[in-house]
Formats: sequence, structure tokens, C-alpha cells
Amino acid sequence: MVFVVVPLAVVAAVAAVVVVRRRSWPETPAFARPRPVTSPGGLAADPNAGFFTHRRFAFRKRHFFVGTGCPPVLVADFSSLDVLRWEQPVRIARYGIRVWWWFEDEFYREAVGLGADDVRAWVRERERKRLARQDRARLLSAAEESLRKRDNG
Repeated sequence: MVFVVVPLAVVAAVAAVVVVRRRSWPETPAFARPRPVTSPGGLAADPNAGFFTHRRFAFRKRHFFVGTGCPPVLVADFSSLDVLRWEQPVRIARYGIRVWWWFEDEFYREAVGLGADDVRAWVRERERKRLARQDRARLLSAAEESLRKRDNG
């Protein structure tokens, strides 16, 4: 009788833990519901991506990542990723063929199999283009102002 009761108690305890853990998973926001990849999936900023904490299971603080098309993913070592992201792009999550990266202050998603060096190069190129656009806008504005002053004389 003891040989039957002990295994049943163990099975019941494991089942209870599984049920509690499943119920403790956070809900998936609408933007994070899985959707098909329709484009080649080059690197793009993901404004919806981010981390949140959840304390439902055993009152432990757990960090989850969520992004566009990526349901909540448990992140095991948030603090080390938070430090590392300032030095190099960090792969945060993978869902299907999509991958989410965290670099400096932004999150990016892609579906073409880029590496950390590729992500860094893309981000730096995007920043150079943004600065060039700003410089060009300033120059054009200054040129227009100069023409206006000359014409108004």
C-alpha cells in the first residue's frame, strides 16, 4: 500500500506544480500574437518590444520579453544581458524564424539569420544615414534663409 501511495503523491505534486506554473504565465498582448512572416525579414526596429516583470508564480520576480509577433518569453539572466547590450547586440528571443536583438537603447527583429556583427553594422549605418539627413536638412534650411535674405535685400 505504501508503494502505491508515495508514487501517487509525487505524481499529484508534480501535476499541481505544472498547473500552477501554466496559470502563472502572463497573457500575450495583441501585438505579440504570432503572425506569419510575409517579408524577407531584414533587420527592423521593433517599437513594441520590451521586458516586463511578473511575480505570479511563487512570488518570484521573473523577467519576460515580448515583441511584435513574439509571445512572452522567459528571460533567464536579465541582469547580464542588460550590461552586455551596451557593448554588443544581444539575441533575446527566437520565435519561429524570427529573432529579436537588443542593442543599446532599442530592440530589433529579423528573419534572415543575422549575427551580432551584422546587427551592429546595420545599426551604425542607420545612425550615419540619420545624421546625414539632419545635416542636409540644416544646410538646405540655411541656404533657403540666405536666399530669402538676399532676395528681400
